[in-house]
Amino acid sequence: MSHAITPATSLETAPRGEVTPGEWERVRRYALIAAGGGATAFVLFGLLHWLLHRDEGAKQLFVSYLVGYNYWLGCGLGGLVFLMLQYVTGGAWGLLLRRILEASASTILPLAVLFIPILAGLPIVYEEFGHWTPVHPHDSKLQFKAVWLSAPAITIKAIVFFACWIGLAYLFRRWSQQQDEGANGQLLERCESLGAPGIVVYAATITFASIDWVMALQPDWYSTIYPVMFAVGQLLNGYAFALTVFLLLSDRPPFAGSIHASHMRDFGSLLLAFVMFWAYMSFSQLLLVWVANLPEETPWYLLRARGGWQYVAIFIALFHFAVPFILLLLRDIKEYRRRLLAVAAGLLVMRFIDLFWWIEPSLKHEGEYFFWLMDIAAWLAVGGLYVWWFTGQLRSRSLLPMKDPNLAEALRDE
Repeated sequence: MSHAITPATSLETAPRGEVTPGEWERVRRYALIAAGGGATAFVLFGLLHWLLHRDEGAKQLFVSYLVGYNYWLGCGLGGLVFLMLQYVTGGAWGLLLRRILEASASTILPLAVLFIPILAGLPIVYEEFGHWTPVHPHDSKLQFKAVWLSAPAITIKAIVFFACWIGLAYLFRRWSQQQDEGANGQLLERCESLGAPGIVVYAATITFASIDWVMALQPDWYSTIYPVMFAVGQLLNGYAFALTVFLLLSDRPPFAGSIHASHMRDFGSLLLAFVMFWAYMSFSQLLLVWVANLPEETPWYLLRARGGWQYVAIFIALFHFAVPFILLLLRDIKEYRRRLLAVAAGLLVMRFIDLFWWIEPSLKHEGEYFFWLMDIAAWLAVGGLYVWWFTGQLRSRSLLPMKDPNLAEALRDE
């Protein structure tokens, strides 16, 4: 039989008291300060960049926002997908993370509002890439692309995408609340029934969203595996964020005294699985492009293998895959709270660097040395608002689904 987490094993510190309203408010206050500071820095860096590089200033402003925004969108959508996945598959890991995943999914609503600057930047960013060039009268593919990737089409599709995601998040959270209030026992079955089609809806919508918002930055390049890579990155982002929050709260009631080494191993093993999945998808695309060596496929990698970007790629290969892969193979890493927390938090940092490497090389940065400060400022501005909303949703309910009939079994030490 495995052992409960105690100061001598996984928790490493004595359990603390329940999170107080004052502590929740302090986190929310700091999040708003971070958002304000990030927004101020974003504007100041943007103005400085525009003064130094007039032709590229406006484009850089919106591309940097795209990097920061997509990071936090990954946390929200990744949380929604893992919430649906837990209802479909069951498992103690999902019950323990359910409230955190629900709070993550709820952030899609404010993220829909924060998407407006990206819509406003479509004529500035994508037109500069030759995206809205006149259609050649004899090229049917170019005609279709010009319509499908036009600003009105992207706007309409974005409204549909967010409507689907917000609708799914709302239903799962509403039914979960009704279950907590003692409503009829069929609500859990509703969540389980909606989980599988909900994942299909996510897969379809994120495929087109990734093409519209990121892959279209290089409109002459395409990859059929790219949307899958994008989605897997979001899942890893969402799970690493949820796991980080859980581990930060795991020495507080109601988690303290209820978490066992077997739970920690499950958390670590699932994180390892998605690290491997991300690496497999990334290597698969690289291998296929390398072997085929077609001129319409290689530009994406050529841009990211020159001008200093190759060092970022090596760093990602080492610390987004190799190092966490080795660490998560070790039982002592997975069973110890602080060690697993360090790995999960490290992967959150690497998710930002990976998105940075995906998006920024689409722009030319010759003679520019501090554009990345705008990316960090945008990440901080959007992230502050994300954490403020997330914390407000998380504190509004019990951190464990006490009315779930499977909770007692999930907390049993095995």
